[in-house]
Amino acid sequence: MNLQHTASAIALLAGLGLAAPALAADNAPAAQLEELIVTAQKREENVQSAPLAITAVTGATLAKDRVLTLQDLANTMTGISFTANSPQSFEINIRGVVNTRLSSPTADQSVSTFVDDVFVSRSGNLNSAFYDISRVEVVRGPQGVLLGKNVAGGAVNIISNAPSFDASGKVTVALGNYDLRQTNGYITGPIAEGLAGRVSFQTINHSGYYKDILHNTDLENLDSTQARAQLLYQPDGSDLRAQLIVDYAKDSNDGIHRVGLKSKTLPASFTPWSGTRALIDALRPGGLDRDESLPIWPLFKGDAAPTPQGARHETYSIIAKVDKDLTETIRLSSVTGYRHNHSFTLYDQTGLGPANGYNVAAPLLFAEPVNFIEGMNQVSQEVRLASTNTESRFDWLVGAYYQKTNVHQYNRYWGESTVLPTLSGESHWDDHGHNRDLAVFAQVGFKLTDTLKLDVGARYTKDKKYGFQRGIIVATGDRLNPNDTAPLTPLTTNFATAYGDSWKELTPQATLRWTPDDQNMAYLTVSRGFKGGGFQNSASNAFAASTPYNPETVTNYEAGYKTEFMDRQVRWNTAVFYMKYKDLQVQQTLASCLCNVISNAPGATIKGVETDVQVAPTRWLRAWASGSYVHAEYDTFVFAGVDNSGNRMQRTPRWQGAIGAEVTTGVGSWEDALSARLSYRYQGKMPWAPENTTWEESYGILDGRITLTPPDSPWSVSVYGKNLANTVYRTNIIPFFQEEMSSFGNPRTYGIELSASF
Repeated sequence: MNLQHTASAIALLAGLGLAAPALAADNAPAAQLEELIVTAQKREENVQSAPLAITAVTGATLAKDRVLTLQDLANTMTGISFTANSPQSFEINIRGVVNTRLSSPTADQSVSTFVDDVFVSRSGNLNSAFYDISRVEVVRGPQGVLLGKNVAGGAVNIISNAPSFDASGKVTVALGNYDLRQTNGYITGPIAEGLAGRVSFQTINHSGYYKDILHNTDLENLDSTQARAQLLYQPDGSDLRAQLIVDYAKDSNDGIHRVGLKSKTLPASFTPWSGTRALIDALRPGGLDRDESLPIWPLFKGDAAPTPQGARHETYSIIAKVDKDLTETIRLSSVTGYRHNHSFTLYDQTGLGPANGYNVAAPLLFAEPVNFIEGMNQVSQEVRLASTNTESRFDWLVGAYYQKTNVHQYNRYWGESTVLPTLSGESHWDDHGHNRDLAVFAQVGFKLTDTLKLDVGARYTKDKKYGFQRGIIVATGDRLNPNDTAPLTPLTTNFATAYGDSWKELTPQATLRWTPDDQNMAYLTVSRGFKGGGFQNSASNAFAASTPYNPETVTNYEAGYKTEFMDRQVRWNTAVFYMKYKDLQVQQTLASCLCNVISNAPGATIKGVETDVQVAPTRWLRAWASGSYVHAEYDTFVFAGVDNSGNRMQRTPRWQGAIGAEVTTGVGSWEDALSARLSYRYQGKMPWAPENTTWEESYGILDGRITLTPPDSPWSVSVYGKNLANTVYRTNIIPFFQEEMSSFGNPRTYGIELSASF
C-alpha cells in the first residue's frame, strides 16, 4: 500500500469530519442509513434480510462517484476486481473466479453480467457506460439456482430507473480534462391512463489518455452515444405490470495503448520492445514517455492502405417484462430479451514493431496486430411462477429458462518480424458459433420456527454449443522476409471443420437463515455453480478447433452475518467462505508457438472473508469501510510442462480494502447545501498468470467530489476528481520473452458538473 497516499486520504477525511461539526447545529438530529431493496433472488427484499453476499449500490451513489463502467465499479468495491485483455474481452473477478482472455464465440463468462435481468452473453457488449441507473447489485459466490443464466462465480445486475407516473426530468452537463464533454438526462411521466414513459440519454466525448506518436493519433479516447426508451403499463387497481425497454448504444475510439516493459521477475531473455523503446528514446528529441507508443497499422492483403487501430461497437436490446397475479397467492413473471451487437476491434498487441519510423530494432522485434470483427444476436426467455402469500410458513418458486446466441467472429492476424519465422504473414479465421441453453429450476422455503427458515433449490441446465470454423493462410512472409513460407502463428495449416458438444449439470443449493429480530440475520449456505465448456477460437488446426475444453464447477460453503444497530445508524455485514473450484477454464500463451491455448486446471481451493461497515452517526456525516481477504491457490495444475500446483490463482489479489466518507454542511443561510465526498480503495499484490512469474504490485486509488445544492433549488454544481494521486496501475499484461506487454488504467481525471432538475 502507498502509505503516503493512505495517510493523505485519512487526513483529508479527518479534516472534513472535524470541520463539519463547527458548521452544524450542536443538536443535529440523528440520521438513518437508507433501506436498500434488491431482487437477486427474484423477490423484492431488504438487502439486510437477503441470505447471500450481495452489495447494492444506488444510482445516486454511482453518480456521486462517477461510476460509469464496470472498471469504475470494481475500483470502488472490495471482493471484485477488473482486468481487460482487449476492448472485446473484459474480465470481472469475484473471489478468484474469473474467465481470462476467453473470447471465442462459444465462451461463457465465469462472472456473469445482467442488464435489467437479461443476461449479457458477450463481454465486449459491456463497453457502454452506465446512465439513469436505479441500482447495481453485485452478488458474490456461485448462484446455481435462481439467476437467469447459471453463474459460476458471481453476478453483476444493472437495473435501469423505471418510468414513473410522477412527471420529472433532469439534465447534467460535465466538462473536464482530456477535453471531456458529457451530457446525460431523462424525462419521465404519465402518457395515458395506466401508461407511463421514460426517455434517457447520454453522450461522452473525450480525447485520448495516451498518444500514438507514429501516426499522431490519440489512444483510449472515446466518442459514445446512448439512448433508452421505456414504457410501463400498470393500470390502477390491477395486479398487472408490463414494462418495455429499448436500449441503443454506439461508441468508438482510436485504439488501445500497449507498452512493453522489461520484467523484474521473468527469467533473463530477449527484450525486443523495451529495448527498441530505449533506442527510440535516445534518438527522439524529448525522449519517449510511458504514455506514448508506436502501434503498427497492418496492410491487409488486397487493401490499398493500412487499417488504423480502433474499436467500434454498436448494440441495441429489447426487453419485455411482465408480472401478473394468476391467483391471490401465485404470481406469473416473464422476462423476454433480445440483444444485437456488432463490433470491430483492431489493436497492436505489442504497441511497437519494425516499421516504427526510427529505423531501429532490438533483437527479435516483431509486431502482430490483430483484428476481431464480430456480430452477435441473442434471444432469451425466462418464465417463473412464485407464491405470494407472506402469511404462510411455506413459499416456493419454479421456472424455466431458454437462451439462443449466434456469434459470427472473423479474426485477422497480421505479422511482421525481423528474424523469427511464423511471425510474418497474414492468417484469418472465420468462426460461426451457436450456443443453446435450457434450464428448469425450483426453490422451496419453509419456516421451521418464527426465526429459522430453510430454503432448498436446484437447477438443471443443458448447454449445447456447435459451429464451424475455417483457418485461412492468406499470405506468408513480409517485406523483411518475403521468402518465408511458414504461416503466421497460431495457424499451422488451412483447415475447415465443424465442432460441437453438449453438457448438462444439476446445481443444488441449500440455505438456512436465522432472523432473531428485525436488526439481525445470520445464514449458512451450500451452493454449486456451473459453466458449460466451449471451443478454441483462432485455432492452429482442425483438431484444436474441434476439441472442446471442459465445463467448470464451483462448490461454495458460506456463512454470513448481517446486523444493524443504533437505530439503523450502523450497518455491518460479514461473510466467510470456502470454495472448491473444479476444471477452471484458463487461456494461456504457449511460448513454443506464441499462441493462446485454452485448458482446464483440475482444481483450486478458495477461502476468505469479506466485511463492510456503514455508519451515519449524524445527519451531516456518512462513512463506510470494507475489506476482503481471498486465499486462492491451484490444487493441481500442470501446463506445457510447468507445474503451477500450489501457486496463487491468477489475477486475484489477496487483500482489498476501501474507506470513504461524505460530509454535508451549510453555507451561510443555505442549510445542508454543501457536501464533500472522499473515497480510497486499496488493492494488494496479485499474480498475472498461473506461473506466478509476473505480478502487479499493490496500489490505491483516491477519488473525491464536492457538490453545492442550494435549498429549494432545481440545480446543483459539482467538482470531482478521479485517481487524484495519478496512480499508475495496469489492467492487463501479456508476457513475451522477458517483457510484460502492459495496458494501463485511467490517469487522473477531473472536471465540473452542472445538473438541473424539472
